Amino acid sequence: MKHYYFIENESGEEFIVGAHNLHEACEIAADVGQSIAFNCGWDDFDVEFQYEMDDEEAEASGLDEY
Repeated sequence: MKHYYFIENESGEEFIVGAHNLHEACEIAADVGQSIAFNCGWDDFDVEFQYEMDDEEAEASGLDEY
């Protein structure tokens, strides 16, 4: 499994998605972004992929992983 780092640009929330490939990670990240927007009372969200993290970096980041 790989670790993909995303940012939800409207809220500034950063998170990691654990997935087998970027396509799968983007689908999960969209669900996370939609959840963030819903919790904030917003109609829209803007999730942006940043880069793939290695295992050590993902662990040390302290970010939530979905």
